Amino acid sequence: MGNKSLLKPFLSIIILMSITTFALTFTVGVVLDFIPGVVMELPDEVEKWTGNELRFCHNPTACAKDYRDASFYIRDLDIPDICPKCGEGLFQMARAEKEALPEDTEFVKSAYTNEAGTRLFTSIVLSGTARDSIHRPQRCLKGQGSTINGEYNLNVPLEGRASLKIRIIKAFRTLHTIEGEIPYHFYYAYWFVGQDRETSSHYARMFWLAWDRIVRSKANRWAYIAVSGQREAEGTEYEADLINFVQQVYPFVLTDTMKNKVYE
Repeated sequence: MGNKSLLKPFLSIIILMSITTFALTFTVGVVLDFIPGVVMELPDEVEKWTGNELRFCHNPTACAKDYRDASFYIRDLDIPDICPKCGEGLFQMARAEKEALPEDTEFVKSAYTNEAGTRLFTSIVLSGTARDSIHRPQRCLKGQGSTINGEYNLNVPLEGRASLKIRIIKAFRTLHTIEGEIPYHFYYAYWFVGQDRETSSHYARMFWLAWDRIVRSKANRWAYIAVSGQREAEGTEYEADLINFVQQVYPFVLTDTMKNKVYE
């Protein structure tokens, strides 16, 4: 009996991946629906949180040597889209991200701070025509040298609808600074949003991607919304700020069509 219970999750994944592979490989006549479920703009301020959007310089000789991007906050710039160091244009994504991902992938990134000085980094990544525009966040974290300490789901209560389930990754990496190596414990919370669906599961997103291709003959532009911040090595005290922030920013990042869907 125990062995059967252990096998069930693996069988579900195999079935899901088989359906997805079939859909992504053999379906024809699929139309890309360009209308996403998110707006590619983060609010300047939500209740107790003040945002500051990020921009990146990609100049490989002056500001982005060895892919170490110079990053700037819009509120600190005289001209939001011009690098104050080299005079070139600024981008909404890092140089490595721009070169690694399909050209029509869209980004928006911002840092939010409350009166207590807590800072949360928020981003929305929106897929384009290519299926590899977005992928599992775990892949990026490991590629950036982070160690994942654990994962779990967290329900965020929302007024006017059921709780939003988000995925939490507890991670760690070593920061190399002038003062030496500094341990940095952080969390990375995320959920995916389609045109009319949302989920915290990468596998569920892949299933719905396949379902829409097979049943509805269309492919939606999926996005993932992420919130990250520093945490203590042990404990979950960070959840209070995370929940509060998600509750405040959530209504601002959805299209009106998606709001009508989830708040019905």
